[in-house]
Amino acid sequence: MRIGKRWTGYLAAGLFLLCAAGLVWLLRAETVPQREPVRLSPEAVSGAPEMENLPLYQGPLSLKYTLPVWEGRLRPMLEIRQLYAAAELEVDGMPFQQIRAGQGYCYITLPADWAGKTLTLTLEKEKEDAVPSLYLTDPLTIVEQAGADACLRAFPAAAYGMIFLLTLGLFLYGWAKGDRFWPVLLLSMAALGQTAYFYLQNLPNASLPPALYGLVLQQSRAFLYAAPALYLMLGMKKRRKAFAPFVILPSLIYFVVAGFQTVVPPFSNIAVYTGIVFCFTIAALIVCAVLEYRDGNPVFRLFLPGLGACAAAAAALCAVSVVQTGALPPILLMFLREPFSWLDTELFYWNVLLLMLCFVESVAGHVRRMSRQEAELQVLSARECLIREQLATVLESASALGEMRHEMKNHYLVLQNLCRAGESERLEAYLNTLVSEAASIPALTYAPHPTVNAVLTTMLARAQKQGIQVERHIDVPETLPFPDAELCTVLMNLLQNALDANAKAPEGGRKWLRVDLHTRGVHLYIRVENARFAPVDYDVKTGLCRTTKADNSTHGYGLKAVRAVAQKYCSELLLKFPEGSFSAATALQMPDTGQGTSIP
Repeated sequence: MRIGKRWTGYLAAGLFLLCAAGLVWLLRAETVPQREPVRLSPEAVSGAPEMENLPLYQGPLSLKYTLPVWEGRLRPMLEIRQLYAAAELEVDGMPFQQIRAGQGYCYITLPADWAGKTLTLTLEKEKEDAVPSLYLTDPLTIVEQAGADACLRAFPAAAYGMIFLLTLGLFLYGWAKGDRFWPVLLLSMAALGQTAYFYLQNLPNASLPPALYGLVLQQSRAFLYAAPALYLMLGMKKRRKAFAPFVILPSLIYFVVAGFQTVVPPFSNIAVYTGIVFCFTIAALIVCAVLEYRDGNPVFRLFLPGLGACAAAAAALCAVSVVQTGALPPILLMFLREPFSWLDTELFYWNVLLLMLCFVESVAGHVRRMSRQEAELQVLSARECLIREQLATVLESASALGEMRHEMKNHYLVLQNLCRAGESERLEAYLNTLVSEAASIPALTYAPHPTVNAVLTTMLARAQKQGIQVERHIDVPETLPFPDAELCTVLMNLLQNALDANAKAPEGGRKWLRVDLHTRGVHLYIRVENARFAPVDYDVKTGLCRTTKADNSTHGYGLKAVRAVAQKYCSELLLKFPEGSFSAATALQMPDTGQGTSIP
């Protein structure tokens, strides 16, 4: 059953990765047009000292281009972007087109005999104006480019919308099952914000007031930067307080300054620098993630390897790019040359990666919690069986004691008559019979600890019914700082293995069992020794014994479970199997709970 569940998990992960790869492929196919505009580079500049100084230049500017041959079927058009000042176009020195100020971009149909001619763009450039970009295109390319731009925003909106629905459904399903995992709502709201971010970019800017439009976009970006780190902070166990300032303070700063820059104009002058504070968040997150991973935090047991796998994939892509082109990918070179100029874009990609990893971890965490609940239900079911068996043992003991009490008077008379008659041999035989009958009555109390007593009462009663001679040394307090489920796991598995080993005894073989359970300093010592009538299949690599039962798919997990509990409490499971016997022992270190009560 466990193997089936494991393969089911692998299959689910494979299907998820396959769907993600299909979405990436579809995104690539629909957002990259078959033909793209041809960018024109100026061959001569007049009015500016050098080409490199154009972005900061202020004054009259003249740019000259040579129009190339267009290979498209349709008549080409000239596309001009980032043109905010009034400008004039000339073809071979002859006036061709006047362009009004403030257009931003425009399309101009070229004359029939345009190929190979010199195009001149003349304008009065302000210092804050960008340098105009010229492209050669045609109506079909424009339509393809517009469709690709729409898909480029629509696909992410759909993907984030799916993440929003999945995380919200995950929370609601957990709520219905009694598991209110609130941190997953952070991921849900971040995904919803990005859905709105990309959806609004497909709307005309005039559909919303500019201040409100910018507020929504900036606040969705601010929440994207904060939500994954907050989710991971809530998943930390020991470093939550140390990491909290590194995530809460940068999130508040960015939320206020960058988020409200369209509403509070003075903020726009410093909003571009607020992303720097998240560099401290990234550094602190990596350090805390490594420490939490080292401490065995299940959240970071998945998150950190996932982050490492993404880094390895990025490194592999860079290596492929170097082999094929001799250089790193252009986007990476752009980030490396001017890291702070593109900081907001870099933070966007980083937090999108965190959001995806946190989404995968939230699904895995939900599976872990459901498995834990299933295990708890199994423990409760086992505990109920123990209680029933213990009750049956109690009733059996009470019934036997009642019968002995009823027959006690008769026994006393027989003993008195035998003593008067001087029948010493018959007297001794009669006494041995009474002692044997008394020994066969199951004990009602082995230990003051309720869980330990319930397990011992049940398992040792089974041993007596199997004719196993039991020796016990039980000295434990009424409370122990261990969960009842873990105590049941250790005792039930070790005692059941002992009963199974004695069940293989041949006719006339001596069946015996010794149980030693006591506290020693800060340790709880547990040792079970029993008779052995079959060879042991010991695995040197794992340090455990393989099951010898026919159905090994549902058996062989007992010692693994015991060793897992032992390792959790800084101990090991020691196995010894000399000729004719087998023993298993461990010493669980008591956790410092600050109280003398057991953990429920």
